[in-house]
Amino acid sequence: MADVRAVDGTFISYPFIEDGDTSTKVYNMVCTQKATDYSASQVALDATMSSAAAAGVLVLPFTADAQAYFVGDTGHAPIGGGMISFTRTFANIPQSTTAASGSAFVTFPGIAATVVPAAAIAVNSVAMTSGTRGVTLTTGTAHGLSAGSRIYLSMDYTVDSDAFIHHIAGQFFVIDAPTTTTFRVDIGHYWSSQVTLSLNDALLRQVNVTRPPTSRNVSTETRYDYILPGTTPGISSALDIEVPPSFYAISSTSGEPVDTLTQTTTVPTYLVYNDMVEDGNNIVIESSLAEWAGNILVMKTKTCKAK
Repeated sequence: MADVRAVDGTFISYPFIEDGDTSTKVYNMVCTQKATDYSASQVALDATMSSAAAAGVLVLPFTADAQAYFVGDTGHAPIGGGMISFTRTFANIPQSTTAASGSAFVTFPGIAATVVPAAAIAVNSVAMTSGTRGVTLTTGTAHGLSAGSRIYLSMDYTVDSDAFIHHIAGQFFVIDAPTTTTFRVDIGHYWSSQVTLSLNDALLRQVNVTRPPTSRNVSTETRYDYILPGTTPGISSALDIEVPPSFYAISSTSGEPVDTLTQTTTVPTYLVYNDMVEDGNNIVIESSLAEWAGNILVMKTKTCKAK
């Protein structure tokens, strides 16, 4: 009775199977032992489940896994006869995963550029094609746009026979311009099947990138990276971990943070930032480091696309 025995109730869980990680396992051993013989230091944190002896049990109820690390004993409870029950847990270091994490208001840098007035372009119709990103706008004359052009678009439209009038207004990037009088733009409205769009009114201008710092509600993704100091290459302690900073721009002359980008005096310049937006680059909104299990840490990095 002085030995630790794994008993009924022992199981393996897969905590990240919904995120597509089918290989990370958590081994939960329900154990019993004579209470007076139990010691919290029987197994050292981070010890591997390479054998029954390494796991501190009489018989290992699972196939040995040298990539599973001891993360602690929990749920201690007396079970009579001078015995206690507890759960001994070993876990793999989880794979890195990225998941949608809702939306957040993010302040994007202002952009100072030379403004060149552009004439309004007449829009005759709007349409969508199921399975193709964005909507297609048809203009009355040659629009002069190409993929990557930035436009200002204010548009009212309806969907099929629904009387509700949708309105969008703001700056957008042209996705594609297949002809001189048609182009596609993603306005943030999506459909699961083919619908008919009817244009009520539209104002379209090609614009230079110029604006004050602006706050927008945008969709976010969060990346989860798992680190075990002393095992993860290059990380001997938690203090070796560099938590990614949130995105910000600086003056190229003083090195001080700035909230508005220029063509030559900031890093990044507004031309570089504009390329980031066109390429769909993600920027860091916030990040943190916390304990996941035992000494295994999780670093959460929330990002959004540059706007």
